[in-house]
Amino acid sequence: MIEYLVIVLASTIFGLQHSGVSSLRVKSRIIDRWGKTGYGKIFNATSVLTLLIAFLSMNFWNWLYFITEPSLVQPLLFILGILLGIFGVIVAMKASQVISVSTVADMRTDRKPELITGGIYARVRHPLYLATIMVFGAMALIYPFLVVIVFALSMIFYTMIGAYFEERKLMIQYGTEYEKYKKHAGFIVPKL
Repeated sequence: MIEYLVIVLASTIFGLQHSGVSSLRVKSRIIDRWGKTGYGKIFNATSVLTLLIAFLSMNFWNWLYFITEPSLVQPLLFILGILLGIFGVIVAMKASQVISVSTVADMRTDRKPELITGGIYARVRHPLYLATIMVFGAMALIYPFLVVIVFALSMIFYTMIGAYFEERKLMIQYGTEYEKYKKHAGFIVPKL
């Protein structure tokens, strides 16, 4: 039981870092002191470090179980996981065609932030969060072991919370323009 609590705690630390460093107040202080480039380096370094800690908290090393122990493979889950993962990567690529992660995190120094509503953003307001959920979901399907499932669910739970906080920041930043946009694009699930 304690190993699962460690995974949830490590995932929570990642979530606190990610949402905390990207909160408007903390972001402004860092940008005021070290500029957007400094903010980008701090955000990226702390995100990678805390995500690595969360990932390692699983203490799972059998990533090639389907080769070393093929009897453990659950074919339907495995195939669904591969398909979900591929679809998640496609969604992330489509989102990245319209907007870069550095723009999302407001690390660009060459232009002011703008509300992006084209491409995949015309249907879903948070496609990168959707892609993240898909990839963690795929991970749980491909590796249906309890430690991996607990990690994936913890990260998916945080992703939903992160999307909620991002939504609040966008409402503050864009106001009525964002309110109008919300009517046309889904939160995480695309509006058709």
